[in-house]
Amino acid sequence: MQNTGSTRTATRWPSSEGVSAARATSGRTLSIAMVAAAMLVVAGCKSTSTYYVPTAGEPRLNQDEFRDASDQILRVECPRLMGTSDYATGEARARVYVDKSGAVQKIEFTRPSNDERMNTVWGGLGARLQFDPQEGQTEDLRASMVTIGYSCGKGTALTTLQL
Repeated sequence: MQNTGSTRTATRWPSSEGVSAARATSGRTLSIAMVAAAMLVVAGCKSTSTYYVPTAGEPRLNQDEFRDASDQILRVECPRLMGTSDYATGEARARVYVDKSGAVQKIEFTRPSNDERMNTVWGGLGARLQFDPQEGQTEDLRASMVTIGYSCGKGTALTTLQL
């Protein structure tokens, strides 16, 4: 008759204490990972604002002079903006801070155009804008929104300014 027997195997079964320790370690690791991810998200949500202010001694510009000065620069920039296309357009929204005399004291783009160079041109010119004083303005600076745009075509360079 053959002998039958059993073979012992070395399979490890964690005890209930070991399972609790593993779960606790896993939970702490998950918590640390969640805190680290939250810190990365917060660190990535940094906001920076750029303001353009008037240069001392520069003359103020009315709206027509703003458009004329921008058009002159745009005539030079249009070939670059158009590239291989027949036309190019761009638009930006900006907040202007106007004092009681109607002079813009600073300008900030809330939605810049797709061209950084034109934003810089418009920021510099926009800081020099002079509007008519507003009756009843009691605050030192009043914020208003403006839209500035450009349109380039063959032989055409046009700036728009909307209040």
